[in-house]
Amino acid sequence: MSGTEPPSPVDRAPDLRAVLRTITTRMSAFMGVERSSIFLHDPEKNELWTPVAQGLDDGEEIRIRVGQGIAGTVMQTGETLRIDDPYQDPRFNPEFDRKSGFRTRNLFCRPITSQSGRRIGVIQLLNKSGGPLSSRDEDLLEVLCAQAAIAIENAQLSATLQRTNSDLRIALGEIEHASMQRELIDRRMKRLRLVAVAVGFAAFGILGLLAWKTTSTSAHETNAPAQIRRSVADPTSWHTVATRDLATGITLQGNIEPLEIVHLTSPFRGRIAEKHFSYGELVTAGQPLARIDTTDLEVELRIARTALFRARHELDRLENWNTSPEVARAERALLKARLAFEANERNLRELEQLSALGIIAASTLESARQQFATQEADYRSAQEDLANVRASASTERVTIARYEVENATLRVAELERKLGRAQLVAPFSGIVILPNSRPIPNRNRDNNGFFEVGTTIAEGEVLLSLGNLQAVAVRTRADEVDIAGIRHGQPVEITGDAFPGLTLHGTVDYLSSQAILTNNRPYFEVGVRTRDLAPAEQDTVRLGMSARLRVLTQRAEAAVVVPIAAVFTDQGRTCVWKRPSENSAETSPVLHPVTCGMSTLEHVEILDGLSPGDAVLRDARLWRAP
Repeated sequence: MSGTEPPSPVDRAPDLRAVLRTITTRMSAFMGVERSSIFLHDPEKNELWTPVAQGLDDGEEIRIRVGQGIAGTVMQTGETLRIDDPYQDPRFNPEFDRKSGFRTRNLFCRPITSQSGRRIGVIQLLNKSGGPLSSRDEDLLEVLCAQAAIAIENAQLSATLQRTNSDLRIALGEIEHASMQRELIDRRMKRLRLVAVAVGFAAFGILGLLAWKTTSTSAHETNAPAQIRRSVADPTSWHTVATRDLATGITLQGNIEPLEIVHLTSPFRGRIAEKHFSYGELVTAGQPLARIDTTDLEVELRIARTALFRARHELDRLENWNTSPEVARAERALLKARLAFEANERNLRELEQLSALGIIAASTLESARQQFATQEADYRSAQEDLANVRASASTERVTIARYEVENATLRVAELERKLGRAQLVAPFSGIVILPNSRPIPNRNRDNNGFFEVGTTIAEGEVLLSLGNLQAVAVRTRADEVDIAGIRHGQPVEITGDAFPGLTLHGTVDYLSSQAILTNNRPYFEVGVRTRDLAPAEQDTVRLGMSARLRVLTQRAEAAVVVPIAAVFTDQGRTCVWKRPSENSAETSPVLHPVTCGMSTLEHVEILDGLSPGDAVLRDARLWRAP
């Protein structure tokens, strides 16, 4: 083994070629091999490739199909191969040796695995000095491959980030250029609109002047032209005043969204055993959606129940400790030691009396005293043992046992609760939202949020998202002028080309207090919630449909209204041409002042001056006072 220091991760190297070159150089020196190569996996072409390998010219690379050759076989199977004589192995390709003049005597090849367990390539070591690699060398190489995998993934991630950053810079430049072009076009359009308005006003002024002169001349020649009289005499020229609901509002554009989104997560880790839904379809409340396989969970539950039984047994043993076999044995041992002690004590007293009479030798008495001391120590030890055994069931140990029972009980209850949630059902009627249509937390990156039968899902991972269609919401934006007229709770009428003839009614339930700049123009988020939808409306309205919103800023019920063309201004007064009453001797329209309220593009509210049933000229231009 070479005395070179182990190679450290080179994860700071931003260039993949530099990373691979550093790894192979240090790996060869540290492992004591003549050459080493790292092949990376290209998943798009299903090939192994390496831009750098010892003995390889700059700019040259080697590509091998996965499954071909020794490196391709290791990549496909994930097995580690140690070949002492490669030329005897049919998988070995000697073409590279012939081209380079190198002779491969022994070979070791193993996969490089990422932290997630994915094979990202293989490493190949050629001609280990001193013979093939030992098992200790293989263990060390496994550690070094883990470091190399981290370095390679970091370099690949760095390259990806650099490409992404470059793409974003280019896109940002294009956006800024387009924004500048749009601003330039907007300025030109504004100038054109000003010019067009000025030309229009001039044209209307000229035409009005000509019309006035023509009318004046005609009126001077004939006091009441026949065509005007015929128009006034036409019943269709008159409008009978009536009442109707009138409203004004702000028109916005938006898209239909669900009222709320509920993410249904997996209650435990397992395999999807059943799937009863399709993404994007409507489901009803209580409908089974999926079932998670409970095999592993049932094993965990049995283990937890076993632990609970043991904890309860231990608690019962400690609570009844004074009658336990351990205490009974200690008490019997103490009784036996006490009886032996008392017997030895009596024997010692007798021997002392005999010794005092000179009947026994002093050595016999001394031996009896030593035996008594030993028995006394055994007696004291038995007392301590009994005390220790009884102390084993202390208050603290009993409390700990109770806690263990409670913990085991909670664990069993939790697993039983999870087991009861293995069948996922719809909590309400709604639509299963496509995962790629909006951000979803805890989304599985491998399947992009789509799950099928057999897929393994982690605990807490979102299986599906359910949109509530009991009512719908519409998100839109208003500019800084319109937002001033919008308030919480204002009624909103919602229509759309996708659902003609249907008008949804709702209210404003969200107003953003902070603007979002779009092309340097401030816009404010506005949210609208509809009333509960009828079944027919739920069948017609779909998520994502475009919608027109009319936020009602003013509303008058049973208002007296007239056509907007019927109202004109005469000497500072707002007037209409009113039909004379039947009892009046006047036959021509009568100039009648009125007080106006709100107005729309077609009608004007009359606050004072007219009553339902009165008749006014639909178009005030049909008559002119003589």
